[in-house]
Amino acid sequence: MHVTQPHGFIIKGKEDRVFRSNKALYGLKQAPRAWNKRIDKFFVEQGFKKSLAKNEVYMKGSEGISLLIICLLCLYVDDLMLTGSNMQDIQDFKLVMKSEFEMTDLGKLAYFLGMEIPRTSKGLILHQTKYAVVILKKFNMLDCNSAITHANANIRNEVKEEDEGVDPTMFGRLIGSLGWCKP
Repeated sequence: MHVTQPHGFIIKGKEDRVFRSNKALYGLKQAPRAWNKRIDKFFVEQGFKKSLAKNEVYMKGSEGISLLIICLLCLYVDDLMLTGSNMQDIQDFKLVMKSEFEMTDLGKLAYFLGMEIPRTSKGLILHQTKYAVVILKKFNMLDCNSAITHANANIRNEVKEEDEGVDPTMFGRLIGSLGWCKP
């Protein structure tokens, strides 16, 4: 990988030269790809198999008794969730990870990418209440009328001249915010 000389650090007479980087740098277009390649190689070396259904999920089982699952979400390059059926296997793998990578263990998962994950006596619950409230506040809709079902697709909306126009930028932001909401 090569990068140009940064502004303010250009060497006179050698302006046509570039720097060669031995590692992928955060912020460069290839950094996520390099990270994926590196972590994929590490997981395979540890005996994990990549899920056929989802490239970001790795699984490792020991004779059908214990199962360790890693869900690698690369939206922010380095976020990772780990779960399994045996707590000791999880702890052992965390130690292996810490010996290979600089990492922070954030403990039991409670909130991740807009999903709240509270623990109850019956298990885990996944919901997006906090995220939904943030969206409603952002678009001044906290006092809106809620509906259990989606709007009827057969209803024709008519524009009246006295109606205010829709701000296309605000509408785009609202629809974009809903992209993180899962039904």
